[in-house]
Amino acid sequence: MTIKHPLRINYLLASKQAVTGAGIALLLLAVILLIVGEIKSWVYIPIITTSIGGACSGLFYYLAHDLFFKDHKYRNIINLFCRFCFLVIFWLSLVFALARVGLWD
Repeated sequence: MTIKHPLRINYLLASKQAVTGAGIALLLLAVILLIVGEIKSWVYIPIITTSIGGACSGLFYYLAHDLFFKDHKYRNIINLFCRFCFLVIFWLSLVFALARVGLWD
């Protein structure tokens, strides 16, 4: 007897959303670093943590927008909520990284 999972996960689309989320997070971090102006060796920790946070938020976007609420009538509200969650996860991963290197008190 085998148990079948009721959700059909498209792993290619999920990985594409994760890479897109990580890319957007790295782009936002690059803008922040260009404003700061100086790049030193402590930058690698925020780069890693924000890319991981961006990938996780990309997976959250896939799960919420494309899998669970695919045929929902309030799709724009769900899209807006997913974007807000991306910004929150990006901010939390950036604060965590800056606290690790001692630049956030």
